[in-house]
Amino acid sequence: MTGLYIHVPICLARCRYCDFYKLTPDEWADIGLYIRCLELELKRLPQGFAPETVFIGGGTPTALEPENLSALFDAIKRTVNLSNVVEFSSEANPGTLTPEKLAIMREGGVNRVSIGVQSFNDKALRLLGRIHKADQAVDGFQMLRDAGFDHVNIDLIQSIPGMAQEEVLEDAQIAVNLNPEHISSYNLIYEPGAPMTRERDAGRIVPPGDDEEADNYYAVKALLEDAGYRHYEISNFCRSGCECRHNLLYWQGGEYFGCGPSAHSHWNGARFGNVSDLQGYCDRLLKNKKPFDELECLPSEEKAREMLVMWLRLTEGVNLVAFERLVGMTVDELCGPIIESLIEERLLQRLETRLVLAKEALFVSNAVFSELV
Repeated sequence: MTGLYIHVPICLARCRYCDFYKLTPDEWADIGLYIRCLELELKRLPQGFAPETVFIGGGTPTALEPENLSALFDAIKRTVNLSNVVEFSSEANPGTLTPEKLAIMREGGVNRVSIGVQSFNDKALRLLGRIHKADQAVDGFQMLRDAGFDHVNIDLIQSIPGMAQEEVLEDAQIAVNLNPEHISSYNLIYEPGAPMTRERDAGRIVPPGDDEEADNYYAVKALLEDAGYRHYEISNFCRSGCECRHNLLYWQGGEYFGCGPSAHSHWNGARFGNVSDLQGYCDRLLKNKKPFDELECLPSEEKAREMLVMWLRLTEGVNLVAFERLVGMTVDELCGPIIESLIEERLLQRLETRLVLAKEALFVSNAVFSELV
């Protein structure tokens, strides 16, 4: 499969934990210029490129006013061959949704929406710096259903400081009660330079300990699985057949283009990322220059190790036959002694045709992955 990612670098406000590249409307008012330059970049996609998945992320795509949102989809339709698309996703945030915007998204081809709820706990939402309240999250989900979206993901963050496990599980249960097709449940990450990271470092907020975070992780996993959601990736759960195909593309080493400031691409063995500067991005495209600086071509072994690690994120693990066919070597030829050591430590399991993370290793997967790269 091939994919297309489009980055919309606009948020109404900055969340206190986030380090994705974005600007607020006060910092960048000319959305029309961004869309014109995005269209210039989309026109540069290779002739014949027809992605099977499209994902519009951000930022907050639904922070755009209806006329700009409509212009965004018009630019995509004019420049991208959408004939092969099987999944067209867009992120959305409670507090920015309206029936008019959702109608524009439906008309634009979106058939899957990921709504950034993060929590149904108002105290936690305030700590995270979200602009919405819990009741707006529920209303936003219902608005998506009313607009005809029958494939919706709810994003949750667990182990937010100050939340007891009962509150973490309540978040997950409310999500289950809404009956989305997909639920993503992430541990809070303290990104360098983010306000919450500075407050943690200064001792003004105290995150839960590792054991408590692990208990939360496995408790949420059990609740969602008991409710019929399949745990198919470290942080992702879905109803049967409702996996996020665009993310599967990333996890299984597929090829994709990323357009917009800060977006990254992986194409024909090369990786490259656009500048994380909206003005610089626009200036480059208006001058007919490329929006990225350097191509990175990984050596075959390094690329194979990266693919192995990404593929291990899936709970079904790495298909050993398919892996060898794709990279030209077996996992044992790549890093056999390390794998055997991790198996002895009960962090990896070797099945007949698969290599998988042990259940006990799901929460500490990064430590496992660091051994393999």
